[in-house]
Amino acid sequence: MLDKLTTYRVPAFVFIIISALGFSSLWYSPAILSISSFLLILIAILSYKATFSRELNSIAYSLIFIFLLYILDVFRSVDASIALDKLLLLLVFIGLQLACFAAFGKLKTQLILLFLILSTMVLVVDLVAVTNYLMHKEYYNALLLQSKHIPIPNMHHIHFGILNAWVVLGLAGLLYLKKLQNNKHYLGLGMLLVIAICCHILSSRTGLIALYSGFIVASLVLVYQKKSLKPLFLGTLSIIIFVSVAYVSSTSFRSKTANSLEDFRSWGNGKEINYKSMAMRFEGYKTSIFMLRKNPLGVGAGAQEAKIQEAYTLRNSVLFIENRVGPHNQFLEYGVKFGWIGILALIVYFAALFRVLPSTTFPFWGIVAVLFVSLQFESLLERQASIFFISLLLPLSYYLFVKEEINGTKVT
Repeated sequence: MLDKLTTYRVPAFVFIIISALGFSSLWYSPAILSISSFLLILIAILSYKATFSRELNSIAYSLIFIFLLYILDVFRSVDASIALDKLLLLLVFIGLQLACFAAFGKLKTQLILLFLILSTMVLVVDLVAVTNYLMHKEYYNALLLQSKHIPIPNMHHIHFGILNAWVVLGLAGLLYLKKLQNNKHYLGLGMLLVIAICCHILSSRTGLIALYSGFIVASLVLVYQKKSLKPLFLGTLSIIIFVSVAYVSSTSFRSKTANSLEDFRSWGNGKEINYKSMAMRFEGYKTSIFMLRKNPLGVGAGAQEAKIQEAYTLRNSVLFIENRVGPHNQFLEYGVKFGWIGILALIVYFAALFRVLPSTTFPFWGIVAVLFVSLQFESLLERQASIFFISLLLPLSYYLFVKEEINGTKVT
């Protein structure tokens, strides 16, 4: 028995270290990110045998379903290189996610520490970006009024906003459930307040919509689980107070609000939608739906970009060529690539996630809502960075907030 514990402790420590290293490399090295993903998958296979509970098997099957669509796409693509590149990205999404589900289930005592380490990294990037913003405040506020963004060090600003939302909900959940003890409690509370403030200064509308959607869903689930309306009242009051304070005190938040109103007023007004972020997205949605109707089996990853531009032309879109964006919605992205079966595959994946929700406490419900809402505004499964943090944080969040068992019975 002692030998088994000794051999187990080494890969546990290594898995945690590589997870943290890979996460840190989101901001400085795609190469290290790729190597970390490979090593984590390899360690999980060799050390943890990739075993799952029956509850988690449905997630594995849904990921295999998506994988098969990518395999078929390689064979039908005229330019197979593009399809192969997408396939390699998907392999990380599948392999890393399954590896983390397998490994984190046996590393429960270290998971809170890992989450705090990852949250600290997000906090550091927040502080660097906010400091840069404050040093050039007038310049960036002017850009925010033009649908531009405050730059984030080496990461897409929308992805960082979603990552912030994820961390805020995770820290809030750990604090509410009293899983942070002694000094960790004060550390977690301090990080939560600072990251929440930075989130309202830096985050895109997508990040903020995802954050508040997740917060509302988590509050409603807490009301159901506690059989009390008090969490909903306090949660709603907290949102109103926080948004009001952010609007009064943050010029960047006011600038984003003003830009959003201008964006909204441009809808349906011909060429006025050009250079308006959300208006351009909705035009992209319409074009993607147009393509889906014309191509119910999809056009394939290789032909996607060319076919989208053709569709804009066929629709006589008022968008200038440089503004003719892609789907910016993961469901429509899969629809354009693989047709209706692609959308079905993503629905099956979320159905598998929803299936495990009853075995978790309210924060994980909110985190799944963050992921679901984010995918309505951004194709997160098309970029290496977002694929990595989703694949890492989803299993981590599950085990942080799965209901504990006492004598074989799960309790909150």
